[in-house]
Amino acid sequence: MTAPAAIRALARGKDLTLPLVVRSGSKAYGIDVPGSDDDFVGTFVAPLRDFVSLCGSDDTFTGFKPDFALHEIGKFCRLALKGNPTILEVLWNPDVVEQDEWGRELTAMRSSFLHRGSLAPYVGYAESQMKRMVAGKRLHAKGGGYNGKYGAHLLRLVHAGIGLARTGEVVVRADRELAATLLRVRSGEVSMGEVLALARPLLERLRRCEERNDLPEEPERERIDDFVIRARLARG
Repeated sequence: MTAPAAIRALARGKDLTLPLVVRSGSKAYGIDVPGSDDDFVGTFVAPLRDFVSLCGSDDTFTGFKPDFALHEIGKFCRLALKGNPTILEVLWNPDVVEQDEWGRELTAMRSSFLHRGSLAPYVGYAESQMKRMVAGKRLHAKGGGYNGKYGAHLLRLVHAGIGLARTGEVVVRADRELAATLLRVRSGEVSMGEVLALARPLLERLRRCEERNDLPEEPERERIDDFVIRARLARG
């Protein structure tokens, strides 16, 4: 499969190469419903002249219908090193729509990004999502009712964080049992109170995983830095 026309048109217009682009969102997680949007996340390499010119280079491009976010290779790697869940998922996502030799090397070294601190963003995002759910901030569907999409995202996130701590791998697509639960939550069959009751013990478990896990103490920064330098210089 190739990247959507809108992404390829952007790449041509900006003279970008696309090492890695994947399908993201509910379709990647296996919890999409009729009418679900198409979402894509990936990375790009800009011409070297863009970095040395007076104007510099954009580090992120976004688009809508389909929704996509493309990050410059250096920014992408910095976000992955910080443990950004959306970015880490790209490296483990099997639903690849665009990949070149640099993208293959990037996914082959994905474990180099992981370290004990990689779990902190999972905890932070989950805690923030729970607080927003309790406060009712921007989490309602049209008509004022609770929007189950946010509850499904919360549960999926804590499960992903726990899985990362346990296996050292980022699982993108939910297994059949979890997907069934998430679809029920998303459809509104599960109340917000029930979602929070499910999420609280999982979040507590995730916090314990953050404190004690077998992930490396530090990521392989030198290896990643070397990769970014080579990818940029090779672009010319």
